[in-house]
Amino acid sequence: MRQTFMRQVKLLLVILLGYLAHVSIMPYISIGGVSPSLLLAVTAIVTVGYGLIHGLWIGMFYGIVMEIMLPTVQMLNLLFYPVSALLCGVFFADRSAAQLQYARSIGKRGRNISPLIRTVLCAAVNTLIYEAINLVYMYLSGAELSSVLIQRALTDVVMTSALTLIIMLPVRKFLGFRKVEDAPAAQMRFDRRPARD
Repeated sequence: MRQTFMRQVKLLLVILLGYLAHVSIMPYISIGGVSPSLLLAVTAIVTVGYGLIHGLWIGMFYGIVMEIMLPTVQMLNLLFYPVSALLCGVFFADRSAAQLQYARSIGKRGRNISPLIRTVLCAAVNTLIYEAINLVYMYLSGAELSSVLIQRALTDVVMTSALTLIIMLPVRKFLGFRKVEDAPAAQMRFDRRPARD
């Protein structure tokens, strides 16, 4: 009970510090006027580490506070963060033992890819979606989509991915995630009865 409580406190601390660092420190870390998104990096770490539902909750929290404190396009942050976290959680969060066993039963590879790879990919996809939405909005507002705008968007994707790569190991260690050794899968049917030889 105490361990579960402390894990939730640590998660809350990471979420709050991620937001505070994003609005106070990240504007000073930029290349060519582009700052990486610490919020998307933290969202990716939590989504991969804790799963789909926690990713949705952190996306909702970040969407609300960003909409209130730093509004850009009206309602964009409020909608983007939870929807993108949910979408990326479907593809990058750990699959449950039942899902893995089902994949094995239909002849697919039934194991999770390394969480470190999935975390960086989750952050990259989140940022790519965000930048694509911004580019579409600028185009619909009448702005010309120049190569400079596309280059800035791609720079943001690369920088956010690099930031995620830098912070994910310390954050995962702080949250208590350990590297899981690959153990041979139990030979069970999907309905949880032992397989017959």
